Amino acid sequence: MPPPKPPEPCRLCGRPFPPDRLTKHHCKPKAKGGTTKDVELVCSQCHGMVHATFTNTTLAVLYPTIDQLRTAPELGPFRTWVRKQPPSRRKRNKERRRKV
Repeated sequence: MPPPKPPEPCRLCGRPFPPDRLTKHHCKPKAKGGTTKDVELVCSQCHGMVHATFTNTTLAVLYPTIDQLRTAPELGPFRTWVRKQPPSRRKRNKERRRKV
């Protein structure tokens, strides 16, 4: 049996996860012209919060890269909180009343 793969950090919060627990986030949504080059690996909790907070149009126009998404003020409090959580914590994000 091959040894387990070392953990990789979520590109949004930085917490370590086994590679099979990370999801593919299209920084520039496919519906807005994104390609496979626009993909970053993020944990499911961060991925859910991104899509609960932003529309695909907002992601394509304001946050087309992971570095720009990290600076989004709407995600600041969430990123501060989630970094303190163990990678084993699984909490479903509630959709925001009004997406940005």
